[in-house]
Amino acid sequence: MAQPAEPVSRRSRPSKDPLSRQAIVGAARSLIRERGVDAVALRHVAERVETGPASLYAYFGSRDILLEHVLDAVYAEVELVDAGGGEHGWREALAGTVGNTIETLGRYPGLGAVALGSIPTLPGALRLAEHELSLMEAGGVPEERAALAVDLLAQFAASSAVERGVRLDRPHDDVERRRVRTAYEAADADLFPRVARAAALLTGPDDRARRDFALQAIITGIQGSRRL
Repeated sequence: MAQPAEPVSRRSRPSKDPLSRQAIVGAARSLIRERGVDAVALRHVAERVETGPASLYAYFGSRDILLEHVLDAVYAEVELVDAGGGEHGWREALAGTVGNTIETLGRYPGLGAVALGSIPTLPGALRLAEHELSLMEAGGVPEERAALAVDLLAQFAASSAVERGVRLDRPHDDVERRRVRTAYEAADADLFPRVARAAALLTGPDDRARRDFALQAIITGIQGSRRL
């Protein structure tokens, strides 16, 4: 989607910086990091850039449009991992890039949910998609599979960021994990023998281990079959 022309700021006070899309997006990003997406309204952003909410509509037609641009600015922050040498370098680079996407989204509480509900078309997201496509091309993944994979990886990154946010809201995650393990171990062995036997395995891996396993499983699936 082409960027619309920048509206002309009508500010005349020399003590104020000129109003711009970049300034508004920056203020919104800062507020989201502090309070989370759900707590940020246009009036809060307007206060941060010292203007009235109505002035923001000259730059962004709605809160949803502003959040799309915030999301894209965050995608632009993601550190892209280049493929090193070796046959499987592209796989490691792809996993690293997606992992960095999750970490970056996770710094902005609630933004993962915005990512799940949008189809990104702005430069930050296109930069990320282009890099992922180039890595898969280097790995010999057919274009039609790579195209589907970009969408799958974006969904995985966004949902992982959402899950991470939920877990951060629960300060006693270790207590919850022990509770779940106890429940699994106490499961009726006649009805759920495998669950009872694997209780420690089901509850042992931490979030990072689970994420890394899921990424490797996804990437193996992307590469595994040459036909859809």
